[in-house]
Amino acid sequence: MESISDKHSRILRHHKATLDQVVTSMKTFSLKLDTTKLPNEIYLLAVGKASEQMLDAFSKSYSGSIIDGMVLSPDPIPTAKVDKNIHKLSFFTGTHPLPSEENEASTLEILSFIKNLSAGATLVSFISGGTSSLLCLPPDPITIADLQHTYDVLLRSGASIHEMNTVRKHISLVKGGQLAQFAHHLHLRTYLLSDVPQDTAHVIGSGLTLTDPSTYEQAIDILNAYKLKEQIPKSVREYLEQAALGHYPETPKPELNDHPDQEVNLITGSKTLQPFLQSLLEQQGFAVHWSDAPIQGKQNTVVREIAGQVISVLNGRSELSQKSPQALVFQGESYLEVKGKGAGGRNQHLALLLALSLEGQHPVSVLSLATDGVDGPTDAAGALVSSYTTLQARKQGRLPEPYIQQYNSYAFHDAMNTLIKTGPSGTNLMDLCVVLIC
Repeated sequence: MESISDKHSRILRHHKATLDQVVTSMKTFSLKLDTTKLPNEIYLLAVGKASEQMLDAFSKSYSGSIIDGMVLSPDPIPTAKVDKNIHKLSFFTGTHPLPSEENEASTLEILSFIKNLSAGATLVSFISGGTSSLLCLPPDPITIADLQHTYDVLLRSGASIHEMNTVRKHISLVKGGQLAQFAHHLHLRTYLLSDVPQDTAHVIGSGLTLTDPSTYEQAIDILNAYKLKEQIPKSVREYLEQAALGHYPETPKPELNDHPDQEVNLITGSKTLQPFLQSLLEQQGFAVHWSDAPIQGKQNTVVREIAGQVISVLNGRSELSQKSPQALVFQGESYLEVKGKGAGGRNQHLALLLALSLEGQHPVSVLSLATDGVDGPTDAAGALVSSYTTLQARKQGRLPEPYIQQYNSYAFHDAMNTLIKTGPSGTNLMDLCVVLIC
């Protein structure tokens, strides 16, 4: 009779080659940018975790000249890899997911660069995930330390990216369309790489160049809803309260403060990644089903949704194709309220919860991955588990439940050799969850 250990190893071994290719694809698939309407000379600004990939795609499609520009990313971009045209840019690195004095200094440099461009010039901006922490300029009297603490509280709160960025926009002098106010003398062309559910443009990177429909009152409501007002610094709380009373100007609003000459190109993760992964999985013999809508919500709800679909397929009650094997693919972002002091990220935690929910089921493997290669404050991108991972852990005397309760998924996956480490991928789309069913 096959042991639990053997089953665990066999399932992962059987699916690992396919899932390894999925992981590799995060660094190999290419973006396609439409640059046909751009003039022959432009200035360039790139901010975010996908700056390298967006610059690479731009250099392959744009035949004109880049006069000057600035790049701010969380990891150094090897200049040997970029096109000779891109070498004219100034490259800065900053911190993520928390802002810092270095980020603030780079933001001031970028603002000075934009203000000093000649009227009528064209500025092409590439914005991707991570921009909310990289480009930061808090209003007085909020300090960078206050901003860091507020970001940390928000990241642990379980709030959605839409909610977090509503707060972030209202404690910043550049977010929520404010950066575009410094560029009214320019032709502005913005490329947004979406890492948010529903691909809401003004949420991506906290909407640097797009007007903001949210308000100070809504930011305060979000803090109240998650019981965060007493956890954030007094300077932040008082600033928002005073601003809601009209003592500080609101962020620029749609139809009132729109940039006079801006074109926005939205690059969505589903349209970018789906054809690539669809082909890869079908070549491996899988019938592929993509979730109709992005996964979004509290992580326990997302786990029930994904596990329910898997069990329905296993029981033969699913409306999905009856072909075997099957691959279920989900994109989105789950929200996790972190209460313990353990290490991990939302993808590692999701993988552990799914392994527990599918424990002992027919052969199933789950890959949960942060497409930027960085899952939470760890060196892992996510985790790869099977329906026998937690059974194998129990056999070793390692109960999964305490790791879940302590939000210490990294330690569990490290011990079980189920961590996925890719390093920064150079891109940043929504989180990816791939379930393979034999």
